[in-house]
Amino acid sequence: MAVTTLASPRVGTQVDVPAAPIRTPAPRSGVALLVALVAVCAYAVFAHGAVGLPEEPRLQIGLAFVGVGAAVGLLLTRTLALRAPVEVWIGIGLLAGFAVWCGVTLLWSVAPEQTWAHVNRAVAYTLVVVLALTLASSLPRALERLAYGWLAVALACALYALGGKIIPGAELLGIDFDHTAIASRLRAPLEYWNALGLVMVLAIPIALRLTTDATRRAAPRMAGIAALFVLLVCLGMTYSRGGILAFGVTLAVLTLLGGPRLRGLAVIGVTIVAAIPVLGLSFSRPALKGVNVPLDERTPDGILLGLVAAGCLLALLIAAWGLLRLEERTAWNEERTQLVWRGLAATAAIGVVLLLGAIATYEGGPGAWADDAWTKFTETSKDEVSDPARIVSSNSGNRWVWWEEAAGAWSDKPLQGWGAGSFAVTHRMYRQVDLSVVQPHNMPLQFLAETGIIGTLLVTGGLGFLFFCAFERLRGMARGRERDLAVALFAGAVGWLAHGFVDWDWDIPGVTVPALLFLGVLGATPWRPAAGPPPLRQANGARGAALALVCVAAALLIVSAGLPMIADRKASSSQAVSADADADELRDAAAQADLAARLDPTAVRPLLAAAAIAEGRDRLLDARRYLLRAVERQPYNSVAWQRLLQLALKTADRPGAAAAARRLRELDPIGAGTLALTARLALFDVPAASSPTATGTPLSPRFDAGQAVAPAPDAGPAEGAPPDGAPTPPAGAAPAPGMSTGRQPNAG
Repeated sequence: MAVTTLASPRVGTQVDVPAAPIRTPAPRSGVALLVALVAVCAYAVFAHGAVGLPEEPRLQIGLAFVGVGAAVGLLLTRTLALRAPVEVWIGIGLLAGFAVWCGVTLLWSVAPEQTWAHVNRAVAYTLVVVLALTLASSLPRALERLAYGWLAVALACALYALGGKIIPGAELLGIDFDHTAIASRLRAPLEYWNALGLVMVLAIPIALRLTTDATRRAAPRMAGIAALFVLLVCLGMTYSRGGILAFGVTLAVLTLLGGPRLRGLAVIGVTIVAAIPVLGLSFSRPALKGVNVPLDERTPDGILLGLVAAGCLLALLIAAWGLLRLEERTAWNEERTQLVWRGLAATAAIGVVLLLGAIATYEGGPGAWADDAWTKFTETSKDEVSDPARIVSSNSGNRWVWWEEAAGAWSDKPLQGWGAGSFAVTHRMYRQVDLSVVQPHNMPLQFLAETGIIGTLLVTGGLGFLFFCAFERLRGMARGRERDLAVALFAGAVGWLAHGFVDWDWDIPGVTVPALLFLGVLGATPWRPAAGPPPLRQANGARGAALALVCVAAALLIVSAGLPMIADRKASSSQAVSADADADELRDAAAQADLAARLDPTAVRPLLAAAAIAEGRDRLLDARRYLLRAVERQPYNSVAWQRLLQLALKTADRPGAAAAARRLRELDPIGAGTLALTARLALFDVPAASSPTATGTPLSPRFDAGQAVAPAPDAGPAEGAPPDGAPTPPAGAAPAPGMSTGRQPNAG
């Protein structure tokens, strides 16, 4: 009877047999932290990117609880560790300073509710980096485990998105896949196609490295190439040029820094070839690329698309299996490597020559080609977001005008900016084309316009230190599986950074949280085995005080994130009251709106809802009081001034209407609402100089609402309305709940 024993590392080296890896049990606390962070990423992705209310506050509250749990492991049970180079702590300090600076901009912000949201977001992002450092310092192979955890999240996201094309009429386990009913361009579950494309880009390098890892068995490598196929197909169906740009950047980083360079390029090339029939069918069938296509037309074409995709995937797996067998039988040498690189260089040179020839033969010559390309890039046009042909279009998707607006806003307040999250307000004053947008689709310009040079230096400095430390970690790693995965994470983070130059990724936690996790794990001091299990000790005074401080900070984050969410929910409840509601329902709705206004002392949506309810109850003086409070809270909010102008026209208040129209023309000179209301004012021929609503109407941008004397209502205040003389809410509160989610389906 033969007895088999595992070869020792020394014997394995002599006989060319790989040694059995020595597995160290992972600390339970580290595993729990890993699961929590992957769950946070999954929630951020599937909760519409965690953009807006209530999804983003829920994410921040969840991170606060994870932070408290990590603090217990660090300070009380000592089952977690936190170690990182000094440069990483400098980067974290700069990110924390950016959060503080966003809070400082509340003092002059023209959009205080959005500024509050940006403060919470910056705090949450800083916490994400600290948690990533804790994970890498506390868990063996944390880098590898986080990479594959994120790959699983991104793959589930891709399968759900593709389900909208392939099985639009299906409903599995309560999940409805008919999310392409309006537009065929994939955007779910993040509800923004460019964000979905970036999720794929963040995962593609990991799948590629899993496929090219020659030390693994065939099964996981085959699973890796199947995942790569799904991710690339999903990326193509987002029609995202920014996603394709980011993919090119990540591929370049992988090739320059990674180990299996040629193998990676070969795998990408083979997978793209396999995906071409699927994308070609999706781009050519009217039912698969149209807008508002009926379900009965999309269903048969979706089934056909699914069959083609399954066939292409099967062919890819067969080819991959053959390549794996060929890899085992073929001895690769440096001469063959150089030959392949020369072939690739020759192919690239031919492509460049063909491009230059096309430019040279362009009608009017190269100069005319450059002028036409620039004109196409800078012109404002209706972007056909669901047309696959937009992938090869050279227009900027109207980004150029938004970049000009951001540059104009920054030039007027270069040092401090207009306040974090304020671009949705300021761009109305600078725009020359009536295009509504919330962000300028460029992270550096957004930071400059909203937080000035100071805020931009803080956030870019923080990110710069994190990228520098991650790169230094790569340089010091030995070649092997861990380094290849580290390069994959670094490439994904660089792709996120490149994508930020053409989009608003900072405001989308669903793509920014994983990128920051990548940087934090790469920058941390790696886990090292301890001499024995850490003893459970009672916290001493210093550690107990630190833990209490962490709990207080987490509670502040929970309250700061939760108040806007609760206020928005109550404002929505008050707005949901029907037009034919009875007196009791209207009174309850008014009370809900008033409570929402008190919970979020920077938001105007509750006040606008209260004004609408008051108008429905024919209490126009109360409606005017609410609107005056709204413009006092946000003097630059054009929506509040529009409502005030509408009420002035309704009550025949000519002086008040003229003052409101003047202010509205300053805030939104070319807006459709401004032009329509000012046109109504021009037709307003009957003055009402003695109208009681004319008293105290704001007359200029520097109007002090605290000096206005409101007329006493004849029948007393409306039920649920705040009493006159109530103390003014403190400055510095929540982001605009419900006013804007940051989702821009019309942005390319």
